[in-house]
Amino acid sequence: MSANILFIGSELIKSRTGISDAIDDKQINPHIKVAQDMYIQPALGSTLYKRLQTGKEAGNLSGNETTLIDEYLTDALVWYTMSMLPVALGYQFFSKGVLQKTAEESQSPSRADLELLGNHYKAHGEYYCQRMIQYLRENYHQYSEYINTGNGLDVIFPELRAYTCPIFLGMEYELPTMRNLNMSGTGAAPQTIEVIPSTGVSTFTVAQLSGKMVINASRSGLVKGITTFPTNNTAYLQIVGSQVTLPTGDVTTAGELFTFTYR
Repeated sequence: MSANILFIGSELIKSRTGISDAIDDKQINPHIKVAQDMYIQPALGSTLYKRLQTGKEAGNLSGNETTLIDEYLTDALVWYTMSMLPVALGYQFFSKGVLQKTAEESQSPSRADLELLGNHYKAHGEYYCQRMIQYLRENYHQYSEYINTGNGLDVIFPELRAYTCPIFLGMEYELPTMRNLNMSGTGAAPQTIEVIPSTGVSTFTVAQLSGKMVINASRSGLVKGITTFPTNNTAYLQIVGSQVTLPTGDVTTAGELFTFTYR
């Protein structure tokens, strides 16, 4: 269970959206916590998520962590929280039970209208969350907890996409590309190697990766996340030095192509 540490406050939500200043903060703050846990934690992975929470509470966030929160996480969290408020504020608990709020000279929206509004805001959140995921994937070397997730049944590996709409065909379907890691002038130009390992193996060696930083990895044209720990998540490959390990229980098939971009 995550700590009750909020990355943003209700005042920020009010200042960035059309929500009324008259709404009690106590009606907003619980939904910030839920939005963090449901949407932000899976995007960051539970290890980095907890590090940002403890860093915020202790006041010892690094410059990179502050950039992540201020320039990426905040926008996503604002709109994910907003996606929960139409229903949450439209129906409230009173001593008589759950009641829908009404007002004079106005018409209360239907439940369908509230859900439509919530989905509208959620789409905003997914857009900003996808930008955050892309940023982390390009700059993972600056966030050790993003790739060094650790082990355990309660560990949440970072998701590779934020969109939940079934018609979105990005990320896992895109061809591997090399993106600038903001490391120009710090070493040799990135290189790409294609490898077809033996059939039926769960681990294989790519000598060229030894001592290198892997920028991108793909399997049969599907982009994969990179972790240094064992995982059963098929969206990831474990890469430690020159050794590449497939998710637990998985093995290579005949002629399967792996592509790695590194520097």
